[in-house]
Amino acid sequence: MVKEPNIHFTRLTEADLPFVVELYNHYTLHSEAVYFTEPIGLDDARRFIPIGDPVYPSFLIRDERGEAMGLCYFHPFMARPAYRISVEVTVYLRPDAVGRGIGQAALRHLEPYIREGGFTNAVALIDSGNTASIHLVERLGYERCARIRDVAEKWGRKLTLDIYQKQF
Repeated sequence: MVKEPNIHFTRLTEADLPFVVELYNHYTLHSEAVYFTEPIGLDDARRFIPIGDPVYPSFLIRDERGEAMGLCYFHPFMARPAYRISVEVTVYLRPDAVGRGIGQAALRHLEPYIREGGFTNAVALIDSGNTASIHLVERLGYERCARIRDVAEKWGRKLTLDIYQKQF
């Protein structure tokens, strides 16, 4: 059993975006966890991360000293109105924060907001080679509901996307 980490969550603000961009760019350049092929900027982050949205909250994850450890948020799964009941969840942690139970705490932190928003499905899109994230969501009750083979390409390699779902 993983010991509960000593962390807290604060609402993501514009002032947090440089950290968010740095985190996304780390994973963009060093992993297949993000399907970006080029680093992003502040304007890019503003386009896909909800900030100040009362329905789709975003959080910075902080340690006991207040230092940023990662972020977690959810946003509409798809833009069409029929998908209103579903959200996509996202968690990214600094590399030195991985494996400490913070990801589990982050997903658990999002769940009451998902329920309170009236959403009945949370979806996680994960590269099939990202075993740490796959184990994380499976431990929290997500089930793989789809696999899209060779759906993306990064560094000259085809990538397979697994879709995990948790129903509320």
